[in-house]
Formats: sequence, C-alpha cells, structure tokens
Amino acid sequence: MSHTVARASVASRLGMAASGRTGLYVYAATLLLSASLLFSVQPIFAKMVLPYLGGSPSVWAVAMCFFQAVLLAGYCYAHALNRFVSVRFAPVIHLSVCCIAALTLPFGLPGWVSEPATGNTYLWLISVLTIGVGVPFFAVSANAPLLQAWFAKSGHPDAADPYFLYGASNLGSLVSLLAYPFLIEPLFGVDSQRAAWAAGFLALMLTIAACGMLLIAALRGRDEDGVAAGDITNVGDASDAADVSNSDRLGWIALAFIPSALLVAFTTHITTDIASAPFLWVIPLATFLATFVVVFRDTSLISHDWVLRLQPTLVVVTLLLVTIPSLVSEMAQGGVAFIAFVLTTLVCHRSLYDNRPAASKLTEFYLYMSLGGVLGGMFAAIIAPLNSNASRPSRTATVLTVQLLLLAN
Repeated sequence: MSHTVARASVASRLGMAASGRTGLYVYAATLLLSASLLFSVQPIFAKMVLPYLGGSPSVWAVAMCFFQAVLLAGYCYAHALNRFVSVRFAPVIHLSVCCIAALTLPFGLPGWVSEPATGNTYLWLISVLTIGVGVPFFAVSANAPLLQAWFAKSGHPDAADPYFLYGASNLGSLVSLLAYPFLIEPLFGVDSQRAAWAAGFLALMLTIAACGMLLIAALRGRDEDGVAAGDITNVGDASDAADVSNSDRLGWIALAFIPSALLVAFTTHITTDIASAPFLWVIPLATFLATFVVVFRDTSLISHDWVLRLQPTLVVVTLLLVTIPSLVSEMAQGGVAFIAFVLTTLVCHRSLYDNRPAASKLTEFYLYMSLGGVLGGMFAAIIAPLNSNASRPSRTATVLTVQLLLLAN
C-alpha cells in the first residue's frame, strides 16, 4: 500500500511540475540544448570536410541544402509521430531513435573518405554528410516541433499557444552559431568538439526523457480528473481548431521559401562577389536565426508596420543595384542587399507567426514551413545558377525578383 501511495505522490508532483513553471523551464532548456547541437554540427563537420573541398561558396550552398533536407525529414517524422502514435508511446519511440543515433557518435568522416573525383564533388559531399552525420542530425532536427507538440498537451497555462518556444529554440541556435568562430573553434580541436557534441547529445536524451515523464504524468493527472487523454491542450481539443486549407499550406511554404532562398543567395553573393573570408557565412545565417527570436512572439521586438513600410523600397533599390552594379561600390551593394535581406526575412517570419494554426496543427505547420525552406534553398543553390552564362549579380537578382513577386501576391 505504501508503495502505491508513494507512486501516486510522485506522479502527482510530476503532474504539478508539468503544468507549472518547472515544466516550462524543462521544455525550454531541452529546446535550447537541442538547437545548440543542431547548429553546431554544421561548422564542426565543415571544418572536417574543408581539407578535401576547400571553402567554395557553392560547396557551402549544397551543404546547406543537405541540412535543410534532413531537417525536413525530421519534421516529417515529428508530424507522423504526433499524428499517428499515441502520445503515451511517443516519448519511448523518440528516445529509441535517439539511442540509435547515439550509437553513431562521435560523428566523423567515413574511413573510406578520399578526395572526390573531378566533377563528382557534390555527390561526394552529400554521401559523406549522410553517412557521417545524417542520423544524429535527423534525431535532433525533430525536437523543435515534437517537443512543442508535447508541451501543447502538458496542461500548462501557455500550452494553447506554444509557438513562443520556437523563438527560444532559435536563440539556442544563434548562441551556438556565434560561439563557434569566436570561442569553440579557436580553443578546441575537432576531436574535442566531436566529443563535446556527443556528451551534449547524451545530456539531451536525459532532458527529452524528463519532458516525456512530465507529459505522461500530466496525462495521467488529467485522466484522474476525468479529462480525456486525447485532448490537445488545457483549453480545448482538436475539434476547436479551424481546419487548415490548401491556401494556408501554400502560404506557409511561400513565406518560408523566400527567406531561405535569400539566405543562400545573399551568402553566395557576399562570399563570391564581395569578400572571401573564413566564417563569413555565419553573419547572414545568424541574422536569419535572430529574426525568429525577434518576431516569433506575441509582441515583436521590432515594429512590424515599420518593417512593412521599408521593405518594398529596399528590395527595389537592391534590384536596381545588382542589375546596374556600376552605380555604387560592391561594399555599398552588399550593405543595401543585407538590409533588404533582413527586412524581407522579418516580414516573412512575422507573417508566418501571424498565420500560425492552432496547437493541434503545430507539427503540420512546421512541416510545410520546412518544405518551403528546402525548396528555397534548392532554388538559390541549384536551379538559379544552372545558366552558366549568367553573371553572379544576375543570379542574385533572379532570386530577389522571385521573392518580390511572391510578396506582391
């Protein structure tokens, strides 16, 4: 009897923690750690591959497309797990996937790696990335939508609108990305970085397990209170959520496509036409992540109306400058293009937040958002440069023109 009472007491405390401040802190910390690991993979692996391929902007663009594609696969998995698997079993399945990923750590280059054959660089890079880091990156990539979906079922007062956690997740990504060139890379060798990443992944598994325990405890508590375990949040269930239309899905894809294409195009532009320096690609990527932190919240840290008024003017000026590059110096072109990139990204990401669905549709929202990101990256990295006779400025202008037309619609 005492054993049963003790178990009931522990379950009750876990249920209270899940719906209180402790639960929020656990979920937020897990998402921060997950995002930090997600975005530290790219520079670590890039440093390992660098001796074989060099620092060509096109190599960076292909690697970015690969990571976006795996991110999409992770979001597909998260959506399937959230939609088709009982929430009581989802933590067990996800932790099992993480265990499989842990068996591949520390990640690194396959033993057979040698310099790629001429004309086979991109396929070589994709195969090395897939074998070397694909599985752990996939496991980590699912956490952002999956943990937010779990939090939406936690009974916490903020569970009905968990999208603010995505801003917290991107804050972890931003910190990790900025720390790498200034702290991690100068102070630690690649082997130490790989070992630290593996240790961080094991810590992440523990925090994911904690989130799963809090979720199950919250569901048990709600069962005891007579609330159906299938309810989505503490304030409603899936039947309260408005249906998602195909136009909603296309809108999410377009709003994610534009900033992703601009990220790849602008990074290629500055690293090819303006300057070639180590980790220069960090600046646009960090800016891209920072926009999520700024606007994925109830009150944007920057006035959305102000950004909406400035953005069209800056895009038109940028198109003019990249079409007629002799008007100003390349440095000035880069400065204007950077401001246009930032403002456009802010507009799109805020529009995504404003058009977010109910929490019951959360994983579907992130799935289509990720699909738009993949398509945008592929367009800028692969499709736009297909015309070998096109000059670099015209390639950038192509991407900018497409995003301007999309915004106009």
